[in-house]
Amino acid sequence: MTTSPSAPMVMDLGAEPMNCGAALAAFDALSAGQSVVIRAGREPRELLSRLQAERQGTFEWSLLEAQPSCCRVQLTRRAANRGARREVTEALAWDHDRLDELEQQAFNLLAGGDRAAAQAAWSEFTVGLRRHIRFEEELLFPAFEERLGVTPAAGPTAVMCSEHREIERLIGAIGQALTGGEAPLLLRAALHRVLGEHNLKEERVLYPATDHALDPEERDALVARIQAS
Repeated sequence: MTTSPSAPMVMDLGAEPMNCGAALAAFDALSAGQSVVIRAGREPRELLSRLQAERQGTFEWSLLEAQPSCCRVQLTRRAANRGARREVTEALAWDHDRLDELEQQAFNLLAGGDRAAAQAAWSEFTVGLRRHIRFEEELLFPAFEERLGVTPAAGPTAVMCSEHREIERLIGAIGQALTGGEAPLLLRAALHRVLGEHNLKEERVLYPATDHALDPEERDALVARIQAS
């Protein structure tokens, strides 16, 4: 287990058997807003199941790295009591803010001359944003379409998906530029324009409409499925 003044504690679960008990104890020791990074040889699904069953509503589950032999997940303690029900708007808007901070961190590191750390932060941002796009398109948008009676080919979700493709194009181009030693400031400005407007529409329209269309149990169950995606 390692930590530094500027980074979350890191716990390495290693290979099988997975030590969920130690990871749960580390999570329980966190204060609201604090995080622990869990590193394992594969995604720790057993740990997520335990958290959802025994610490419902108290945590955020953020994927940082997903490689065949290495997975890193960040657990963040929420300021909520055990058993608290989640809503789509607060859960996904929180992830927007987390991703914005990672993107800013990557370019701050780049400006400071630490290209390797900038690339590492950008990689975490890319993994998180691609996952965010995926669970929206596979889980959130279908729930929205079903309850509000719209089709995938028309309406707000069609616009959101089109913007997702542009966002993916831009983050791919920025990643290539960073790998090649460039400072892609124009591409970054384009990403900010698209992503900023996109997130605003989701947080002001799509997410609240989904919350309104679902009852509390359904909202909570949808957030749990998103966490596990």
